[in-house]
Amino acid sequence: MSYKALYRSYRPQTFEEVAGQEHIVTTLKNAIKENRIGHAYLFAGPRGTGKTTIAKLLAKALNCTGENPPCDNCPNCKAITAGEHPDVIEIDAASNNGVDEVRDLIDKVKYAPINGKYKVYIIDEVHMMSPGAFNALLKTLEEPPAHIVFILATTEPHKILPTIISRCQRFDFKKVDDHDIVERLEFVLKSEQKKYDLKALELVAKLADGGMRDALSILEQCLAFNNELTVANVNEVYGLLSMDNKIKFIKQLLSKDIKGVLESLENMLSGSIDIKRLTFDLIDVLKDIIIYKNTQDISILFVLTKQDVDNLAPYILVEEAFEIIDILIDASSHYSQSVNANTYFELAMLKICNKVKDENKINVENTPLLQVDHTSKATSIVENDVAKENISVNVQNNNQQEAGIDNQNNVQQQPIIDIQEDEYYNEPINEPDYYPEDLTYSEEVNNPIESIEVENKPVKTEKKEIVNVEVSFDDILNILVQAKRTVLNEIKEKWSVIARYRFNLNTAKFASMLCDGTPVAACEGGIIIAFEHQPNVNEVNETRNYHQLKKFLTEVLGESYDFIAVKSSNWTELRNTYIKMMRSGTLPKPQPIVLHHIGDVEDNQPELNDAQALAVELFGDLVEFEE
Repeated sequence: MSYKALYRSYRPQTFEEVAGQEHIVTTLKNAIKENRIGHAYLFAGPRGTGKTTIAKLLAKALNCTGENPPCDNCPNCKAITAGEHPDVIEIDAASNNGVDEVRDLIDKVKYAPINGKYKVYIIDEVHMMSPGAFNALLKTLEEPPAHIVFILATTEPHKILPTIISRCQRFDFKKVDDHDIVERLEFVLKSEQKKYDLKALELVAKLADGGMRDALSILEQCLAFNNELTVANVNEVYGLLSMDNKIKFIKQLLSKDIKGVLESLENMLSGSIDIKRLTFDLIDVLKDIIIYKNTQDISILFVLTKQDVDNLAPYILVEEAFEIIDILIDASSHYSQSVNANTYFELAMLKICNKVKDENKINVENTPLLQVDHTSKATSIVENDVAKENISVNVQNNNQQEAGIDNQNNVQQQPIIDIQEDEYYNEPINEPDYYPEDLTYSEEVNNPIESIEVENKPVKTEKKEIVNVEVSFDDILNILVQAKRTVLNEIKEKWSVIARYRFNLNTAKFASMLCDGTPVAACEGGIIIAFEHQPNVNEVNETRNYHQLKKFLTEVLGESYDFIAVKSSNWTELRNTYIKMMRSGTLPKPQPIVLHHIGDVEDNQPELNDAQALAVELFGDLVEFEE
């Protein structure tokens, strides 16, 4: 016996075996049970959704002599399955679409069935019939003999004459759900005794796009490539990019790495990646990101998992995702008109890179904060602070012994250096003489360290004076003793995204406060952020700003962190103090992170007038009003 394709071997032989189309199966079964048989049916829907299969099942059910039609055991059912029943005639309208063929059919309609109860005509691709053929069939459809049932199947019902449609019971087939396709494919693979990966089945179902016949054809091709069905095999056979590579590629686009994007594109083309498929796969990924950022619900995503979202969501804004989707859709519209779709895709990638690049060229200095009154105050503070060169710093340490600090480093010439090294994170410090190589340390102890007090000149205002926020060294030290390199690296990787939130009206205020800062130490639940200017430190440490900043930072980083802002010039001294205590074995034990300089938020907002209410409605939290 010759080999039969899977979609032919596993064609459903009973209504119970049909995957999807429950609404059609239920209606037909009830009609047969109640003996309410129509003389003409129109099956319309996408290819591979079961139109011809259900047409044959209906023909079997109408002529079945068993108890539960179609039984697939009686002589009539077996003959129809084998395609040998004289009363079930299949006609391909694509090749028999003329008037003469239809007239020959009409001449045979008047003859009674030979073996069955009904004579069933299944006309496939009926939309291919000529207008003359439709007109010739019209009279027979209107007044057919009692023993005749016509079943018309088409993928394009709009091409059929309305007079024909009006004389038929129309059933619209829908695309088969991916879940139903996966269940059917599992049945086939178990029957064939083949090993498979469930993720690979889901990928096959996605490629089939709701067509069961296409799914079985794809499965058959993948099994021919390798006897075991895996995601890697499916990707290789159909020129698909893995999800990890898709996310990596999107990150390259966002980081304006044009060289990396072109190299990745070259590798894709050399690997026979389907550009058209890749375009819509990228759109699906970006669509899921937009859904997640608006809902925070993983369960409603289409293609991304929780791990995929965590890997990509912090690096892209919703506005960027929409812009990239628009560019990809525009490129895809040219694919059908072009001999080489690769060119349009490459141009689209360059356009995306340059768009992201242009947005990132905007500097903070050229983008004023969208605040009322507060901006001018902050600006004056920064200008005054830049002129300062010598700031006296005292570090409060009530529980530890006095230590020395070398305060001769110049921050403008020497970059901030992280304090953590993998060798001693969360490890007992048994060797006091050891400290990381990338840190400088001063052996001389000139003055004891007791408290942090940073000088600040009052802002010239008639109503209030800005005072520096005093932070506890114990709180800083508690973060340092728990610091981990891995946590800091993860935070640094996502920190650059903060600057992009400056171009969103709802987040511009918070992003502008944090984007100039540099994370210099971090642990689970705590960060130390260094700023060049003292006014930035004050803003971040103020209770009235802190809780909103924490909420914003949680959205960006994906986890909640408490944080302390310090001045860059002071960070070197704090770092050296920590090393001194580490070497002397006087570091405290880790404690839960509590920030003593952060108090409760006072909810005593004054009632707004109409103008102020309108400003808040337009600009949200960005607006601040003078008292």
